[in-house]
Amino acid sequence: MSDQFMRQVEVTIEGKAGALVINGPDVALTEQLKVDFSGKLTIGSSQNTGTVTIWNLTRSNRAKLGEEFDQLTLKVKYEKGESGILIKGSIRDVTNKLDGADVSSEIEIGDGDEAVNKSGVSKSFPAGTKPKEVASYIVGQMAKVTPGPMVGIDDLPAYTKPIAVFGYAKRELDTLGREHGFYWSIQSGTAEIVKADRFIDDVTILSKATGLLNTPEETDKGIKVRCLINPRIKPNRVIDVRSDFQDEGSGRDKTKSDQGGGLFRVATIDFSGSNRAQEFYFDIEANRIQGNKVVK
Repeated sequence: MSDQFMRQVEVTIEGKAGALVINGPDVALTEQLKVDFSGKLTIGSSQNTGTVTIWNLTRSNRAKLGEEFDQLTLKVKYEKGESGILIKGSIRDVTNKLDGADVSSEIEIGDGDEAVNKSGVSKSFPAGTKPKEVASYIVGQMAKVTPGPMVGIDDLPAYTKPIAVFGYAKRELDTLGREHGFYWSIQSGTAEIVKADRFIDDVTILSKATGLLNTPEETDKGIKVRCLINPRIKPNRVIDVRSDFQDEGSGRDKTKSDQGGGLFRVATIDFSGSNRAQEFYFDIEANRIQGNKVVK
């Protein structure tokens, strides 16, 4: 864990008023504003959400939140390491509170709000069309979303009859996912589609040396694990958990093939942290990978 210290939290809020960077790379740590944050990232179509609280913004900047500033990006890094986006989304609500001489601005955000709540589709496809083509069309109609990886759906069989999609893009993509067994999600403005037993081949080693905390907890589908925040770890990606520990009941050593370790696809991440407190955690639920397939 030698490289995971001197944590840095950067927030960019932007919109019609331009862009405002809080705690940018040129700002000394002693001069940075306090930032607290929490939220949830998921592999499914339920949106990623977050709450970011910034202390002591100027009055003029507080007044712009939610209107002239309507987008927020949260980045985190350690002194030795690259900055990475933790969550990015539209500002949904802002609450300013006075606490003695300090003012906190609590900002709630949702990833892909315009795509989920405002985007519609209307198109017919002839027999012989593949599901991937339909999915690509729907994603292409989603506002403020960039098409991302589509894993495991290339070989889905073509439709034997014409198909039509009409209505909200989210609803139609949900229906397509249920029919063909894939997850779809929006990750920091990028739409990703992954078949239920597949994963995006981006592996992060998780051990005590890289931020693993406590002992992983076995679940019916994989594990729950707590670690220090690592912006490389995202839903759909893979964690290589390396945790060897004693089975107190038998006294024998556990190995990677047991509950303590192995390869897992990340399903959900609950995150919480602050640049002025000890808390800086990921709580991850992940599904086991065996034989290059996710175990259902």
